[in-house]
Amino acid sequence: MDRWTRLGVLVLVLTAIGAAKGNLKTVSDEKYKPGQVWSYKTRTDEQGSTLTILRVEEGVDKKRIVHIRVDRIHLRNCRGGPEPESFEHMPFSREALDLSTIKTVSIGPVPDFKNGYTEWRSAWDAGQAGYYTITVAEAIEVAQKNFSHGLGCSE
Repeated sequence: MDRWTRLGVLVLVLTAIGAAKGNLKTVSDEKYKPGQVWSYKTRTDEQGSTLTILRVEEGVDKKRIVHIRVDRIHLRNCRGGPEPESFEHMPFSREALDLSTIKTVSIGPVPDFKNGYTEWRSAWDAGQAGYYTITVAEAIEVAQKNFSHGLGCSE
């Protein structure tokens, strides 16, 4: 797992709710379909950012988890090194995604998300992972703060 995927997992742990409660199954959703690319309410400097629907799952509690990829973000590196431009996998509650999305801008193939999803799913099955219940922009802002903190930067 690369450094940026680990960062995404760290952010997930910091902002996720509760532990896993039962098994998940892949389901069809009337709004979110794998391969859809959506515009969303971005951070101020990332208006070109989009999110792609990867998978929709449902728990025994009937809560929907929508797995997404986020592209064209910009996590600032105070040390002048690499700056992440995407998150390959981020799980969100359907409700949080509803508060974030604006409109579908295209439909295409589902990008590979096996590595991030597999790691998340293992943690979920072990009761050690959850999903975001905040907006996508808020989750990326949390990622920025954790990324900066991990580099020893002050905001």
